[in-house]
Amino acid sequence: MKNDQRYCLATVTTENYFQWTMTMLHSFVSSNPWFTGDIAVICNNLPEEMADGLKMFSNVKLIEPSSELMEKLADFVKAMPTFANKIARFYSLEIFRFSGYEKTLFLDSDMIVVKTIEELFTLPGSFYASAELCWYKGKGRNEASFIAGFNTTESQEGFLNTPVNTGCMLIDGNILNNNHFAGLLNLIDPEKWQNNSLTYTDERIINQYFKNTISLLDARYNYRARAARMIREKEDISIEDAKIIHYYSKFKPWIFSEVLASSANNLNWIKAYQLWYQSYISFLTFYHLQKKLSAFKQTKIRIDE
Repeated sequence: MKNDQRYCLATVTTENYFQWTMTMLHSFVSSNPWFTGDIAVICNNLPEEMADGLKMFSNVKLIEPSSELMEKLADFVKAMPTFANKIARFYSLEIFRFSGYEKTLFLDSDMIVVKTIEELFTLPGSFYASAELCWYKGKGRNEASFIAGFNTTESQEGFLNTPVNTGCMLIDGNILNNNHFAGLLNLIDPEKWQNNSLTYTDERIINQYFKNTISLLDARYNYRARAARMIREKEDISIEDAKIIHYYSKFKPWIFSEVLASSANNLNWIKAYQLWYQSYISFLTFYHLQKKLSAFKQTKIRIDE
């Protein structure tokens, strides 16, 4: 593929997630040397040292959440205080006001990219994402409540047959515009979260807004070790086939109690964690080397002056 700066990789980070975001970005850059597009990191009030760290990658743009989104979230949290510590999960909606890109790939920061994904950027459709795990069980979601279940009626009204996980989304530039952004923000409505205890955020909104119109990527691009058996049965894909691995929910490689528990009865988790630790060590080597090089350059500048 010809190198093209009309492509964008986007993600969200926070102060607590900085090194995990850096690990994901380093894994992507290392696995996809062909990529010369922008890297957009959506973040709010990130410390200067962390902002400088992100700029170790070429073509990085730090994107502040828009005032429209932040005002909407402030009102939402007043009515729904249980979401106060989940605000950053809505920041992914900011990609829908990006412009000027032919393709934008959004990846969660709790992922790593272990193989090239160059072929994704050649897909002809407008919007791609991998299925939610309930889909592998033959389930969908009630559109209004977002509760997973079987569609027991012949009508498709009010039911999401192919709900997607928004950890990996490939979006064509022709649907990234302010009209969609405004429409998505309108769904951040406290009344739509009443009568159930689910804490889905951007995933819920994107599924509801783009109801059953998102094309499915197979699990190679959003592999979740917890669902290894279901993925193998449904798509004949194993962790050896995975290109992007997602450490979703509580199953984070940096939460060692969960690492111990999740790997007890599922050897796929051990392989998944091994791959993440390899990526993390590679990131640390890169990060500290870049810091030393930067310090050396600053020292040389002062000497030359």
